[in-house]
Amino acid sequence: MTPEPQRLSPATEAPTSAQTLEQLNRSTFESNQHFNHAVIYPIANAYRDTVPEPVRDSIDAFSNNLNEPVVFANNVLQLRFAAAATTLGRFGLNSTVGIGGLFDVAAKQGLARQTGDFGQTLYVWGFRDSDPIVLPVLGPTTVRDAFGNGVELGAQVLLGTILPTSAVATANHVGTVGTVTSPVASLSKVEQLQELERTSIDFYSMLRSVVEQKRQGELRDALKESLVSTLPGLEDHADTQPGSPLLSPALSSPALQAPATDLPPAITAPPGPAEGGTPPEAEPEVPAGWTVVLERRRAG
Repeated sequence: MTPEPQRLSPATEAPTSAQTLEQLNRSTFESNQHFNHAVIYPIANAYRDTVPEPVRDSIDAFSNNLNEPVVFANNVLQLRFAAAATTLGRFGLNSTVGIGGLFDVAAKQGLARQTGDFGQTLYVWGFRDSDPIVLPVLGPTTVRDAFGNGVELGAQVLLGTILPTSAVATANHVGTVGTVTSPVASLSKVEQLQELERTSIDFYSMLRSVVEQKRQGELRDALKESLVSTLPGLEDHADTQPGSPLLSPALSSPALQAPATDLPPAITAPPGPAEGGTPPEAEPEVPAGWTVVLERRRAG
C-alpha cells in the first residue's frame, strides 16, 4: 500500500522569499542596534556635547557641498534641468563666497538644496518597485538604492583612472574628505534616532516607515520635475489616486485606517433626459451634510 504524501500544516509551511528577507532584515537591524548602542550613540553624544552648534552646522554644509557634483550629475541624468542649474549655482556660490562650502550662502539666496543620487535616477527611468533591505551599519534602504550607491562609488574609482594626474589628486582628496565628513555630519542627527527609538514599540517597523516615507517623497518629487514623466509608460502612476496619503500605516492612527462606514451616502446628480423622451421628474434637492429625522409615535 502506497503511503499518502505528507502535507505541511500552515504552521510548518516553508517561509516565502519575502518572509525570509524580512527575517534577515530584522537580524541585521538588531546587529546594527548593538553597534549603535556600543559605538555610534556614545560618539554622537560626545560630539554634540563638545562641538558647538555653529561648528556642527559648518561641517554639515561642507559635507553637503562636497556631494553637489554627484547631485548635479544625477539631476542631468534625470532630465531635471532646473534642479541641475540650481545645484550648479549652489556649488559655485558656496565654494567661493561660502568659503569652500563651510557656509550655505546659496540657501539664503533662495537656492534650495536639491536631491539627486543614482538610485533616484533609476527610479525616474522606470525602476519603481524594489524590495526593502537593511545593510550592515548603513541601515534601512532598498535593493535599488543600494545598487545605486555602489554604482556611484564605482564611478568615482573609474574617473580616478581616466582623469589627468592633477585632477585625480584633487578628486581623491575631495572623495576622501567627503567620505570622512559624511558620517561625522550624520552624528548630529543621531539624537533624533534615539528619540524615535525611545518612543517606538517596534523600532524596526517605525524606522523603516519613516525612511520609506521620506524616500518616496523625494522620488515622486523628482519624477514630477523630470521630463521623463512625459514619456509614455514612465509617468507617475501614483497620481492616479489624488489625495491619497503618503503616510505609512505604521505611522498613522488605527482610526484613520478604518473605512468610514457611518458616513451618509454620496449624492449623485439625476440622470439626463433619454433620447426622444420626456425629461424625468426632478427629484427633490437634498441638502449636503447630515439629515436628522424626528418621528413622533402615536399614543395607544
